[in-house]
Amino acid sequence: MLLLNFFGRTCLYLVTTLAVVAIALIVKFLSILLGDEIVYQIPLIGDAFLSLEIMEILNILVFGILGMGFGLATVLLPRYFSNRVSFYTLVVLVPLIFSTSTIFRYYNWVQEFAFRENISYEQSRRITNTFLKNQTGDRQGFVGFYFYTAQFPSLPYKEKEMVLLDELEQKSKDRFSRFTGLDDRIVSYLFAGRGWGLRFFYLFLSIFVAIVNFQIGIKQVKRT
Repeated sequence: MLLLNFFGRTCLYLVTTLAVVAIALIVKFLSILLGDEIVYQIPLIGDAFLSLEIMEILNILVFGILGMGFGLATVLLPRYFSNRVSFYTLVVLVPLIFSTSTIFRYYNWVQEFAFRENISYEQSRRITNTFLKNQTGDRQGFVGFYFYTAQFPSLPYKEKEMVLLDELEQKSKDRFSRFTGLDDRIVSYLFAGRGWGLRFFYLFLSIFVAIVNFQIGIKQVKRT
């Protein structure tokens, strides 16, 4: 009877945590779509928001849901190991879910490139991979895209834009400079360290939010 009860509660824990992950991913994808389709398309300030990857601030909501859900789910497992199981699972999930924005944007970019050039997805993938290899030192696919977008926020959606990359990048810097009122040299320095600095900041924020909400969830379980 005890074994059956343990098995039932474990299954319920798995279903609950999978539901929490699904909700967090849905919120994540909606924030990406909102950014790419609306916020980053706003005239004049869209490029500035893209440079700051401003929609990543919604990770507070995404990882708040994730941390709280896993904290509350510990009530379904025996106390002597429930906290550790949820915590270590959370440690694995946070960087994976955090990286989904880059993965989603990569595949969306290849698809949009194919649409604008009126070519097949496979042709688009070959062209974009060649471009990424040239820009990032032999990296291609998602990895190349990850390194490229850390350096340049603007993405080329046509072959001729790939040729005019420097011009497009300068336009992004000019718009950012006008929006913030900063000197061109300062903007150049900000762009140079922008991508990696922002990613470390947003990753740290995501980890912090997940842990804090996980602890809050555990406290709620102890109270009840």
